[in-house]
Amino acid sequence: MAKFITNQNIEINLELASLGDRILATIIDLFIMGCYAFVVGIIASSTGGGDTLAFLIFLPLAFYSLLFEYFMHGQSPGKHMRDIQVVKIDGGAPNIGNYLLRWLIRPIDILFYGAVAILTIIISKKGQRLGDLAAGTTVIKIKRRESIDSIKSLKREEDYQIQFPQVKRLSDKQVELIRKSLKMGADGLNYEAIGQLVEKVKELLQVTSDLPDVKFLYTIIADYEHLDH
Repeated sequence: MAKFITNQNIEINLELASLGDRILATIIDLFIMGCYAFVVGIIASSTGGGDTLAFLIFLPLAFYSLLFEYFMHGQSPGKHMRDIQVVKIDGGAPNIGNYLLRWLIRPIDILFYGAVAILTIIISKKGQRLGDLAAGTTVIKIKRRESIDSIKSLKREEDYQIQFPQVKRLSDKQVELIRKSLKMGADGLNYEAIGQLVEKVKELLQVTSDLPDVKFLYTIIADYEHLDH
């Protein structure tokens, strides 16, 4: 575990991806890239497209990590299979600039068969390779729990029953913080941070609940919205 401070000044503990997981993810990605190169190489040679066609076909390989990490929210196919993910050092979701910096410095990281990346990951306190240090990111282990996307927004209903009347102790600012944390979760925040927020909310309101963490937070928001302020 490593400690991170979010933009809301909340201290969270996230599990860094192990060096083994990162290496295996890289091997998986290289295998996928190799298979792709083999197939399109055959296609390029059979169509007689020449160097220009070959260049255009193999171009996606150069942007493999950048495109996948951006569109798969911090994961390449290899990272997805190993349940690891790129996040900013405050636990939030990286933007295109963060991914671009990681990608630009990758050629340095893979020098000497990846020895540069391995060395910096081992030395740095937050498991960062050179690209991560430049981009302000790291790679964490994610836990597969209940998906935030699977929880539907709780709509205002006339017969709605408030489950936690203690929410009246919360301020608008605190509820907005819960909303932002759930949004960060949907964008890639490790669920460990969501669990820590749940414990803080339960402690503040002095309540107990068996609801799943994400559903509990959505319930807190719904209860707050149905209170007469």
